Parts: sequence; C-alpha cells; structure tokens
Amino acid sequence: MKITVMSFNDPKDKRTWSGTTSNMYEALKRNGFEVDTLTLKNWFTRFYIRGTMFYLNRIKKKGVANFETTKFGAKYWGKRADKLVHDQDKKSNYYFCPAGASIIAFAQSKVKFVDLPDATYALMNDYYYAGVDKQSADCGDKIDRLALQKSAKIILPSQWTYESVQNDYDQPEAKLSLIPFGANMPEVKITPKTLMGKEINILLVGVEWKRKGVDIALDVVTKLNEHSLAGYHYTLTIVGLDKPSDFTQSDVIFKGRLDKNDPVELSNLQAEYEKADLFLLPTQAEAAGIVFAEAAMYALPVFTYDTGGVSQYVLNEKTGYTLPTSATSTDFVQQIEGLVTDDTNYHNMSKAARTYYDTTLNWDAWADSVKSFLKS
Repeated sequence: MKITVMSFNDPKDKRTWSGTTSNMYEALKRNGFEVDTLTLKNWFTRFYIRGTMFYLNRIKKKGVANFETTKFGAKYWGKRADKLVHDQDKKSNYYFCPAGASIIAFAQSKVKFVDLPDATYALMNDYYYAGVDKQSADCGDKIDRLALQKSAKIILPSQWTYESVQNDYDQPEAKLSLIPFGANMPEVKITPKTLMGKEINILLVGVEWKRKGVDIALDVVTKLNEHSLAGYHYTLTIVGLDKPSDFTQSDVIFKGRLDKNDPVELSNLQAEYEKADLFLLPTQAEAAGIVFAEAAMYALPVFTYDTGGVSQYVLNEKTGYTLPTSATSTDFVQQIEGLVTDDTNYHNMSKAARTYYDTTLNWDAWADSVKSFLKS
C-alpha cells in the first residue's frame, strides 16, 4: 500500500508541525508502507500569503485566524495539491494531510484523502483563535466541513476531537479512528523512577508563556518551597523560553529554546527529561499535547489541566493528574506534595506513564493502528 504525506512545508523536515509529520512519515515507512511526500509551498507562496493577509486584515478589516482558514487560502492550497498530485509518476492509495483541512476542502483530485486534524474549527474558535469575526469563523468552519466530507478516512488524536467530528460535523463512525500521536523525540529506554532524595526537579516544556501557564507554574514552585513539606526542595526548569531580564526567582532555571534538529541541543533536551522527577504544564489550551507523550516516554508523572485533548495523553490518577480548569496553584501544590511523599504511588505512576508510552503514545503503535484502520 502506498501513502503520500502532504504538507505545506516539507513533511520530512523535523521543524514541520513540531516534527509530527516527519515522525508519521518515518513510522509509516518502518511499518511496511511505501511512502511518498509532497510539499505544497513554493517560491511564490510566501508572497501570496503576505498579500492575502494584508488585504484581509488591513483593507477589508477582517479578523481571521490564519491564512488556512480563509477561502483564499483553502482554494490556493487545493490548487497546489491538485497540481502536485497530477504530476506524480505513481499515484498513492491514500493521501495523508496532517492538519490539512485547507488542502482537502477545494481540491478536485479524485484521490482518497485522509484528514488528520488535531482539532476542528468548531473547537478552536474562541479556544486557540481569538478576535475572529463571524463571517471569517463561518468560512473556517465551512472549510473543515468540506474537508471532512471529502475525506475517505479521518484519523483523530483525541476523544475531544473525535466527538467534535461526529457531533459538530456529522461524520459517520465508520470513517473515523481515534489514534493518539506519539512522542516527537528519539526513543530511549527508561526505567520507572523512584525519588532518591529531597531535591525534586520539575520540568516544563513550552514556548508560549501565557498559554502554557508559566505564571501558574512559577507560583506553584514558590509555594512548594515556602511550605518545605518534609524538607523537600523544588527546582523548576523551563525549556522553550528565555529568562526575562527582570526575573529574580532563584528556584527557576530557563534553558531557552532547544532545537531537536541540532544534535547538541537535542541531547541537552534529553538530559533535562532524564534528570526530571515531575512534569508540570498548567496549559490553558491544548489540542493534543505531544509533549505529554514525551514526558510519558521518560516515565514522568504529569501535572496539568484537563483541557482540550489532554486527557487522552495524561490518564488522571494513573499517569499523572489532570486538574479541573478552575484549579489554582494551591491545588497543584497539594497534588504534587501528595505524590512526592508517597514513594509507592510515585513509582507506580512513573511505571504507568512509561507503560502508556510503550503501548499507545509512540509512533510505531500509531502506524500499526493506521494499518489496521486502512485495511478495515
């Protein structure tokens, strides 16, 4: 069976969609598929996108989420897809479009598209997207609906998205499969953890201060060290953000952005995961949360909010804690203290996290489930 992975940027590039498309591509190859790729962007794309967004934002005064959710964008990507498919020497059985509703919606090619959204427009509007006017929101919603209707198969990474595709877009269950994403890092063998002393290392990985809840995480660490329960001391390491010039909190270390494409920086990121005891991410909005799959690979219990698709990746009270979105930093403190002072529960949770990675949150498991779904 041949599959073509289509993306706006090179699907084999680890920078495309945070490495998700490249991991899909590699996993499909490892699991017996013949795999081709198509990159939609060309030299003209950047100028067309800039011109279109200037026209919509500055001249028409429209509030749009992004280029892909506009009719200009979807028609442009549909035409690019049609041309590239037409020029292929050998057609594929399926054409995978990760986060590619705008590729599929207006494409005219008579091929079998597979839509792989991490969320739907109905979920994203007023969640990730803000300030979108009604006409633009209706357009984004229509693009998703057309893409889902046109797709031969739809693969969803979370129950959150699965239910939206069913309920908001009326797609039949026979077209759908729920298959969680894997970790976008090289696999390592990790032994389930035990706490060896009173120094607790907490890791946070994220590149958006507000959405990833960094202020909450900082308050959590401050309160943990103020309590000093049972003599524990906590250090928070933040990967993905630089230290602000006026920052003075002594129990926090900023590592900045670490590029997984750079062997040295990847090694530094892996070292931070290895030395961590807990993973804390009070995220305000999250579609899938691949970072949680990475934490599971390193057998790290996770503390986060129950929002978006998070509960697919963090099993509450099994591989971590998904607190209600109304929870405060004090609630996080209580959960963390409860876990670190219970050695048996901590070890069991660490073990369960790694087991969940081994069985579900890895790309080979994803590819194996994809194979069964396409053959069904």
